[in-house]
Amino acid sequence: MQLPVNLHKSVLAGTSRVPFDAASGVTPALLPVAGQNLWQALAAQDLWQRAGFLPAGAMEAPAGAVPDGAACPRAAEDILLLLMRGMHAALLPTWLTLAHAKGVAVPHACLVPLLEQGMGKPALREKLLPVLGERGRWLVAQNPEWISKYVAGSDDAAAVDLAWNTGGPPQRAAALRAMRSADPAAALATLQGGWAQEAADLRAALLPCLEVGLSLADEPFLEAALDDKRKEVRGIARELLAALPGSQLSARCAARMDALLTLLPRGEGQLPALEVSLPEACDKAMKRDGVGVENPYHMGEKQAWLFNMMQCVPPSHWSERWEQPPAGVLQVLQANDFGRVLQEGLVHAVGLSARAGDGQAADWFVAIHASKVPNARVLSARFADMAMALPPSGRERVLHAWLECGNGSGVPDALLLARSMASEGGAQVSLASSRLLLGRLQQMMREKDTPGYGMKYEFETMAGLLDIGEMEYLEQGWPEPDWAHWDNWRQLVDELKEALRFKNTLHRSFTDNKE
Repeated sequence: MQLPVNLHKSVLAGTSRVPFDAASGVTPALLPVAGQNLWQALAAQDLWQRAGFLPAGAMEAPAGAVPDGAACPRAAEDILLLLMRGMHAALLPTWLTLAHAKGVAVPHACLVPLLEQGMGKPALREKLLPVLGERGRWLVAQNPEWISKYVAGSDDAAAVDLAWNTGGPPQRAAALRAMRSADPAAALATLQGGWAQEAADLRAALLPCLEVGLSLADEPFLEAALDDKRKEVRGIARELLAALPGSQLSARCAARMDALLTLLPRGEGQLPALEVSLPEACDKAMKRDGVGVENPYHMGEKQAWLFNMMQCVPPSHWSERWEQPPAGVLQVLQANDFGRVLQEGLVHAVGLSARAGDGQAADWFVAIHASKVPNARVLSARFADMAMALPPSGRERVLHAWLECGNGSGVPDALLLARSMASEGGAQVSLASSRLLLGRLQQMMREKDTPGYGMKYEFETMAGLLDIGEMEYLEQGWPEPDWAHWDNWRQLVDELKEALRFKNTLHRSFTDNKE
């Protein structure tokens, strides 16, 4: 309500001669008195105006987002909305992967719900980051909670710097990974600058980030970390050095193993025999390199030393030194009394070589299952997980080879690998591998009268991986409808086919220019 000018002047009459109290903002004569709030406010306003008081400026609005590039096709947006409503929600990572491949950003209307959904799902955040577009990155920058989670993929140097200097351990680790992706050398220098002051648990959280952009330039720092007071930090440093091609740690362990392993030639056409000498003692230098610190399989003490050293020797070392392909190396090891110990160490070394980008790592994964030597497959709970470090083409090659092992030991690991590949979203194996996968699924159906809980998961895995370029093969190989137990399986089969048809539509939606 605005007072008439005359009434306003009458109200203010005399107030200009009343002393002003700067602390309270009003004159002492107009301190709170019942019914006088309006009078006080008017008097204070008059004094402020005559004193030249300027009200505080409004908060400056952040600059608007830059428009995104390629627009999302209308058909693809419609599919995304269905996924977000829960229809075949497991295929959301597939949509995000395809959008990234097509250079398409997430539609504006879907950004906030997806950003919120990604807050509790690291795997989804990883897929979402490349397709946020300029508007999505701008939105992240406006919300401190989003910044703390999405900083790992942020191209905003200021946000990364803020997370590194003020964030908790997860945010600082994410920021360090972002810095390593942008400039490995500068990130290493930043880490070194405050390393001595970092708490032990934070050192253990930050050191694994050096795997991003790992190179021999990091070796001096990692060698120094072998002397860290924290056992966990020393272990991480050893693993990174073992995965680093050409590292001194790998060379030291290879030299020790070469002194203990001797090949004895045999007749023509026969593989050489392996003679193994157990190490006499574990000296200080060996302990520094991790020998004797881990015995996960309850081996004898000296056997465990062999295992620890074998872990750090690149598999290619044995192929080159013994002039044998991976399968030949495995057979030579298997024939020795210490074969199990040596193979266990070799499996771990194969996993590290895959992480290091060794082009021959897939050959080793294939050979471990394909070898004709009894018990050549070395049991390892993480064997399939290790294969996930391979590039996509290497993964599929390994998957196909393991599936071809029939009912042997390769199939369980093949299914584990398939699940991990499907969980990433966007993966789609070749038609040949799809036929093998579907055949294994159908075989499991014939062996069981009714599906267990795990079988539903296997069907979901197939929906995420199977090729949808040629749909006819999906109708082949199923038990006949008159099969005695068909009714127990029919719903799962129908759901699988429906999911694959939906995925086919999803893929085609990115080439649909419908407006």
